[in-house]
Amino acid sequence: MPKFNVDKAIDAANQRLKEAEVKPQIKRNGGALVIRATVPSRSGIGTERGEFSLGIPANKDGVKFAESKCHDLADQLMRETFKWEDWRRNRALKPHEIPVSQLVQNFKAEYLKGNVQPSRKATKKRKLIKESTWEYGWQKTLERLPQDQPLSEAMVLAVIITTEPHTETRKRTCQRLQALCDYAGIKIDLSSHSGDYGHQSLNPRDIPDDAMIVEWRDKIPNPAWQWVYGMMAAFGLRPHECFLCEFIDVHTVRVFNETKTGYHVTRAIPPEWAEQWNLIEVQRPKVTAKRPSDYGDRNKGQFQRYEIPFPAYNLRHAYAIRGTVKEEMGSVAMAKMMGHSVAVHEKTYQEWIKDAEIQKKYEQKILNRSKLPKMPL
Repeated sequence: MPKFNVDKAIDAANQRLKEAEVKPQIKRNGGALVIRATVPSRSGIGTERGEFSLGIPANKDGVKFAESKCHDLADQLMRETFKWEDWRRNRALKPHEIPVSQLVQNFKAEYLKGNVQPSRKATKKRKLIKESTWEYGWQKTLERLPQDQPLSEAMVLAVIITTEPHTETRKRTCQRLQALCDYAGIKIDLSSHSGDYGHQSLNPRDIPDDAMIVEWRDKIPNPAWQWVYGMMAAFGLRPHECFLCEFIDVHTVRVFNETKTGYHVTRAIPPEWAEQWNLIEVQRPKVTAKRPSDYGDRNKGQFQRYEIPFPAYNLRHAYAIRGTVKEEMGSVAMAKMMGHSVAVHEKTYQEWIKDAEIQKKYEQKILNRSKLPKMPL
């Protein structure tokens, strides 16, 4: 790939401006870019040649941004709304005026210091986060925004609607973009777009039963992705954990501590699936990933490709319900095997757990009583 040449990029941008009959032009001034144009005189009489330095860096994103500012200036001149104070020399750009690439860099520096709250509703100062947390979470969300344009409400909503409603991805996307908008001074409330993610959003009709799980596993033509599917179904693994684990024995799997979800040991429920599908013979797909969530994206794409009628994560939900309710393993044991807290487990699956408790009491107190011999009148 040829090395970027800023002077050639400026020439190309100026040529496009000329062809579009936009008179302002871009000029390089050392490591910065300036905009040249003929504008109304500061005295209010006639015009003068103005050169505006807006703190735009002389790089690829800077050239694109400067080109867009030339269009803005031309539009103001045409509408006679130009004001010198908006374009004064060396004026520091406001957060909502700079390219997203630079805005995110500034936001990141403040966020990693703990100076930015993740939400406008936060009441307590949050803990400092690691660089890896930013890379695996925030960066992946924010890099989906157009990098060479100032942040706008339209581009934020455009990113949100590409995520699946009522999912953790949608919820986190809204939270991160809300924090960025708050930092940039853009007044927008994304809470209405966040959706309903959590135990309330788990619909019993969406959780596949065991027969459906087996049926769709057998329809996957690729042995490697069939193995991943089997690991999620039999061991309740998260999609990325399938790529970051090892077998202890045919029924037991250890998830590495290097994963974001941390070290834990899980077991096959039912054990017959691990045996019948020969899961101990590892057949991972050959995919590359910079972060754990990349494995989840690959997995999601394969589910869509094979037209599997439920999300990959629902295999994990089915595992949790099967172990907690059907096999009566209990919340403490299941939470430990699945790598989350007991509180999260009981909150997520409380409806199934409550129904199971009610059913058990019903059998003990009502059905068993009805089987007793009737007393003579």
